[in-house]
Amino acid sequence: MKLTILWIGLICILSAVLRIIGLDKTGGLWNDEYISWYISYIPFGKSFVDNIFAQCHMPFYYLYLKFLMLFGQSDFYLRMTSVIPNILAIPVMYMVGREKSRMTGFLCALFASVSAFLIYFSQEVRFYSILFLFSALSLYFTLRIIKKANIKNTIGFILFNLLVIFTHTIGFVYVFFDLLFVSIKLFKLHKKIILSCWIFIFAGCCAILPLIIKIFTTISFSQWWANFSIQRIIQVFIDYFTPLIFNITPIETFSGYKEYSALVVIAFLIAITFLLTGFIKKNCREINQVGYIALFTFLVILTASYMGKLVLETKYTIEIYPILIFVLFSTITSFSKKRIKIPVLLIFFAIQIYFIFTPEFSAIAPREEGHKYPAQLLQKAKLKKNDFIVLTYYPKNRFGRYINFDKYNVVEIHKGNFNEYYTPKLSYKDAVKQGKDKYKSTFFEATLPVGYFKGSKLIYYINDNVYKKMKKGQRVAFLFLDSVSFLDETTFSSIVTDKNNYFRTPLLYLVFSDIRNEIIKTMPKNARNIRYEVLGAWTVVSFSY
Repeated sequence: MKLTILWIGLICILSAVLRIIGLDKTGGLWNDEYISWYISYIPFGKSFVDNIFAQCHMPFYYLYLKFLMLFGQSDFYLRMTSVIPNILAIPVMYMVGREKSRMTGFLCALFASVSAFLIYFSQEVRFYSILFLFSALSLYFTLRIIKKANIKNTIGFILFNLLVIFTHTIGFVYVFFDLLFVSIKLFKLHKKIILSCWIFIFAGCCAILPLIIKIFTTISFSQWWANFSIQRIIQVFIDYFTPLIFNITPIETFSGYKEYSALVVIAFLIAITFLLTGFIKKNCREINQVGYIALFTFLVILTASYMGKLVLETKYTIEIYPILIFVLFSTITSFSKKRIKIPVLLIFFAIQIYFIFTPEFSAIAPREEGHKYPAQLLQKAKLKKNDFIVLTYYPKNRFGRYINFDKYNVVEIHKGNFNEYYTPKLSYKDAVKQGKDKYKSTFFEATLPVGYFKGSKLIYYINDNVYKKMKKGQRVAFLFLDSVSFLDETTFSSIVTDKNNYFRTPLLYLVFSDIRNEIIKTMPKNARNIRYEVLGAWTVVSFSY
């Protein structure tokens, strides 16, 4: 027992070290993290509730962060609020694996400590880290309640499933299949307990029905920034079981990692092979039945993604990650022949650990979209009082933590109001749904050469509200997010004039690439002292009259 505690303690120390390395990101908080802080910063009241309702996620994390923010609000401290629950999840993963064997428990805990995916998201001011902890505890009590449906295990099962639900919208799907699984396994022996659980869950869902409806009907432009593809399915398992995270490194750039691609493929094949084997191998099939919870949850998410209701991102499926880890190592340790499992484990962990010492180590991955970078760029633009700033993609309340806009004239053309600059009569909801059709002629006109392009309604607005109001010597700075406005004129033109290409390209990239291209193409002829500054994923173009 003492030796077990010692080993788990050492694994937890390893986990802490790997997560604290590079925790203080130079780019500051990026948009999703900024939203977490911004909402949690709002005092309790109607505004706080309204801001939570405006999100597509559940409220628990904002309450958790709000409480911890009583003790500090620095970027480093805010990220530590995600590191801590991720470390706590390590002994929980041991307990999960221990339901199969001590060796399975150690392997589950060790992998959770070196998982590139968990390390990366334990450094984000988002709910993914604490959601993994709740999901691991949910899995633990699921395994326990099947073995012994006593009051302790029942309370644990209900409590942590409720916490999963109140932390993540997709938690409803996971908990439904978890409850269904337990109900099927125990129905003959514990009908009253099972019926009580279903009634309790049903009552809880009815109580928060307005919040559920609001969340599932919220229109967000971000939901349409990527299309469904087979690559994205593969991406999930590459993210979970290899040291490269396509959740932050687009899968299309995988060819750029030829030096490491063989290692990534090997880790991926090991994971997939043993996950599939876990469902058919006789001596581990029974305990690995919890894998069906993950399978059916994933299938629902796939269906929603295919129908365009959400983007298939690995982080949105994190509820199933503890189950996948458990099934993987439960299967490997079930092999009696050491010549199979020992080489497999050594190779698999060697690949994970090797990447810790490479530039691709997830803990040192920069936040290129961090909102500290725009503040630094705008300072370099040498703006004075009453100069103009035009923000694209994000509104100014996404930068207030790092820069004070009070002394500037600010124009906001962001993803929540872009329709007002293209077609004011078209609602935001309709613009998101019909933008590909409604804006095609605008996009096409924007591809015309400088001498023929006169500017869209967007440019007319900028002329009237920026250029015509500028006095001699005043400066204007345009802020662009490169990761959403990366289509240059040539590429943009080739997409707009090709039907198939146009259909495949997300509206998000078309809109903000067009905004950028139009603004740069129509810069005044008498613009002076033009400066182009780039930092992270941001560009500022500034000039004076």
